[in-house]
Amino acid sequence: MEHGDVASETAVRAMLDAYARKTPAESIPAALERSAREANQSVIQAALKLGLREGVGTTLVAAVTHEQSLYFISVGDSAVFQVHEGAARMVNRPHVFANLLDQALASGKISQEEAERHPEREALTSYIGLRNLEEIDRNTEPWPLAEGDSILLASDGMFKTLDAGEISSCLTGHPHSWPQALVERTLARRSPGQDNVTVVAITPDSGTLGKWEPALRESSLPEPAPEAPGSQGWWIAAIFLLLVVIGVGGFWYFSSH
Repeated sequence: MEHGDVASETAVRAMLDAYARKTPAESIPAALERSAREANQSVIQAALKLGLREGVGTTLVAAVTHEQSLYFISVGDSAVFQVHEGAARMVNRPHVFANLLDQALASGKISQEEAERHPEREALTSYIGLRNLEEIDRNTEPWPLAEGDSILLASDGMFKTLDAGEISSCLTGHPHSWPQALVERTLARRSPGQDNVTVVAITPDSGTLGKWEPALRESSLPEPAPEAPGSQGWWIAAIFLLLVVIGVGGFWYFSSH
């Protein structure tokens, strides 16, 4: 999509600024949804300043950890993975046309082959930048994290290129090394039309409950340096964001329907 850099940067700033206004009285899930909707409006306004009403957008995935529990929110097809004992499990639901195709298959309206071969199966049905943002995936109850669990936030360029076994093979050693290993493995495949690939790993510091350290690796970034999240008074949790430009599949879905 056009001006993906503007959409992503605008959404990151707006999301963080909005969540920073969270009060103790506001729940984490409510704060995440409010912040995502503010990010959506900010991207819409940025598009208007560019003289565009459509075609500017980004996917969004965010996670907050609090008292050994995970809260997440996502818009689009980027993913939140819980890594437990070396296995990565996606905990959110991507917003893609495949969901509607699978519903049609379950009701007998289309065949298995039609569902699997539909040319717009991976087209996005939701993203940050939509005027009528309806599809948002989030949890309202705490998602428990076991001792030693980590969280991965990843763009679809990673998990739609690597299979489960390839992903698991990169989840060895310290979690700070996982993003770089996953990005390198993805790019090594040299897939035609490779989508952008960004990975964030969040792992708990076993010495302090509630203290988490993130590591980031993006295909367009230089070698990453792990950095610890800052403290902002009442923030017991830390918020980590991954926003990635929407691929042309999502653009064509919305421009042709």
